Amino acid sequence: MTDVGFQSLAATRFTGSQALRRYVAPTLFKGLAAQWPAVQRWDFSELAARVPDLRVKLVAGNRETGNTHFIEASLRSYFESLQYFDDPTRPALYLKEFDLLNAVPALRCDLKHAELFPAGVTRSLQSWIGPAGARTGLHYDYLNNLAVQIVGRKRFYLVRPGTVERLGAVARKYDSWATLSMYGAKELAALAGTPEDFFVVDLEPGDVLHVPAGWWHEVLNLTPGILFGGFYGSRPRVLARWTWVCSRDWVHSLGWIGHGNCTCHANEPKPRKDARPDLYR
Repeated sequence: MTDVGFQSLAATRFTGSQALRRYVAPTLFKGLAAQWPAVQRWDFSELAARVPDLRVKLVAGNRETGNTHFIEASLRSYFESLQYFDDPTRPALYLKEFDLLNAVPALRCDLKHAELFPAGVTRSLQSWIGPAGARTGLHYDYLNNLAVQIVGRKRFYLVRPGTVERLGAVARKYDSWATLSMYGAKELAALAGTPEDFFVVDLEPGDVLHVPAGWWHEVLNLTPGILFGGFYGSRPRVLARWTWVCSRDWVHSLGWIGHGNCTCHANEPKPRKDARPDLYR
């Protein structure tokens, strides 16, 4: 990695799920999930044969810092398309926050997330699936996250809490479970000139990254990949946050906050249907 202004995040030995409670900064556990069946066996061809042919909503571009735009697609065809990662003509359409285990319950036995989480927490597993170049803009989540890389390689840019706020770069764009930045991590690193606040780490299949709530991060697929994010917290904290999010979402649905400026509703015209690749029709 050659990103100027960023420190490399070193790996740490995992000593048990309870150890996560003491980590207040992002922590890489190198190869911790390398022996999981999903890491050992999954590929896009095999998964395409196992997933149902349902319709899913793909994110086009970087909805965190750009316009929000969606394209509907066939899940099976989308998985098939991800085998052709060296085709630059294919758009970087991202299947984000998708409940793959609900779509294909048989896949649950290939993942071992339960052995990672502290006892007694409430957790939710969601998948991020996309081609090389798919990205999520700089943001921080309201819950802790255990990100497990299953297929492919992914780069995380991490920014210390308070840095984006200090630079006056917090966005007004609405998101249910995160706060967004107006600018990307590289732009802010060049502006801040304080490398101790900026970190970068690449995840390989089997790597686990613990991202505590409140830490800013921007994520880029270096190759086609599948990552599972395990958001978790104590039951009282998750319940309180869930209640707060539902209340804000209700106000948002009335158009009182984030109207026309959110990550959940398209805010630019969709392309003509005949402009889409045949694959996604």
